[in-house]
Amino acid sequence: MRRNLKRRTKVLDLLYHYQTDYLSGAELSDQLDVSRTTIWKYINYFREAGYEIESSSKLGYRLVETPDILLPEEIKRNLTTNQIGHQIIHYNQIDSTNRVAKEQAKNGVKEGTVIISEEQTGGKGRLNRNFSSPQGGIWLSYILSPDLKPVMAGRATYLSALALAKTINQITNLDAKIKWPNDVLINDKKVSGILTEMGAELDKVNYLAIGMGINANFAISKLPVELHNKVTTIFNELGEQIDRVAFVQSLLQEIEKLYPKLDNFEELLAEWKGYAYTLGQEVKIADGNQEYSGLAVDIADDGALIVKTDRGQEKVYSGDVSLSHQSFNSGN
Repeated sequence: MRRNLKRRTKVLDLLYHYQTDYLSGAELSDQLDVSRTTIWKYINYFREAGYEIESSSKLGYRLVETPDILLPEEIKRNLTTNQIGHQIIHYNQIDSTNRVAKEQAKNGVKEGTVIISEEQTGGKGRLNRNFSSPQGGIWLSYILSPDLKPVMAGRATYLSALALAKTINQITNLDAKIKWPNDVLINDKKVSGILTEMGAELDKVNYLAIGMGINANFAISKLPVELHNKVTTIFNELGEQIDRVAFVQSLLQEIEKLYPKLDNFEELLAEWKGYAYTLGQEVKIADGNQEYSGLAVDIADDGALIVKTDRGQEKVYSGDVSLSHQSFNSGN
């Protein structure tokens, strides 16, 4: 299976390289050291995925048009990571990428494996909330196996949010900010949510499944009406679609660059604070039956949000945190 993926990626590379001309089946066969029948199967695979490929019995094949699809062969073409994304599992539709990621992790899949889908039918956010995931978004999960204690697992959420905010800023020039603990915002509206789940023993993390839902290439009208004043999409902010493949490549590369900082949380947190939206804002906290408000002043070394209330400074580890003038507590 991995060999077929590498060969299909090579076929795609060659089709892109010779896009203005035809590439003969014989040349493809020679370069990949496979039969022309196998080449035809690879070509048919891409056609079924939505690629327009012209064929001529005398001239060979020519790539005419490519679809907006997050195929592993597309992502791996220019991916420069060593670990994150070394294996990519793609679905056209799935209930939840995090569910599959957890199953794969339990079955011993390698660290860095990415699960990605064009659409989710049962996406979930924090506190088990529904997360709308229509076509055109970027719905992915990745698997880590860090040498951490379970109490430190939340560091992966900080890593992922930072990697995503940096990627949005680099790819789109939009000013992405991070709302504690797991949301990324553009122009005060949520564009992405992150969900970190783990398998662990008493004192050791076995795996982390980090899900990232990114509202990318679709209009806000594809989301439930009740979310329209709380969320946004990259398409809505830019007025045009982005190259989702290039975006995912940049995101995976940022994750890999930041991954070593899980062991040096102070350094990771310092960079995270440069993108912080919550700090310096009046916030409301709902944690079980307890509700209170205060000023978000800092992030503790253990990742807790430090809030100054009329009772003094308090550490917030969980619950629903919203800005006093906004609410982000509905799915996306």
